[in-house]
Amino acid sequence: RHSPATTRAMRAVTHLGGVWAVPAFALAAAGYLAYVRGSRRPAALLTVSLVGSTTINSVLKIMYRRERPTFFAHIVQEKSYSFPSGHAMASAALAACAGVLAWKTPLRWPVIAGSAAYVPAIGVTRMYLGVHFPSDILAGWCVSVAWVGEVATIMWLMDRLDSTRAGTHFLDARRES
Repeated sequence: RHSPATTRAMRAVTHLGGVWAVPAFALAAAGYLAYVRGSRRPAALLTVSLVGSTTINSVLKIMYRRERPTFFAHIVQEKSYSFPSGHAMASAALAACAGVLAWKTPLRWPVIAGSAAYVPAIGVTRMYLGVHFPSDILAGWCVSVAWVGEVATIMWLMDRLDSTRAGTHFLDARRES
């Protein structure tokens, strides 16, 4: 049922939502935004959203203590609880941040298209590899998108307060692209 080629592909794709790829991409993007573009607030959105998503994931795993599926063959071994999926949360948080940051730029639709492929691909790999129920994936997506929405809203409100004083807006840096 699981061909070696498909399994290799699923393992490769699942790493794109994991503990090394998501933080590495986020760190590179935050560094670029903060130091090259001089935009600290978008970098803060990315950082707070991803660190917060990871923290929320850890707390929820401890709260729910849901065991991993036992009726699937585990192709990879995981040590933590199943609910919610950390890979689903990380990929959704990264994609949601990218969407917020690209919203008023010409990159909006390419980012949405990329996210529409990236996020479900990570979810599918986690189920294929036998380490998550579909509800683990869906919950991870929902929690992350809600969290990023909260962070973006708070930052927008903070920016509205600051912009009355300085005449700037944290999303304005995105329009330079």
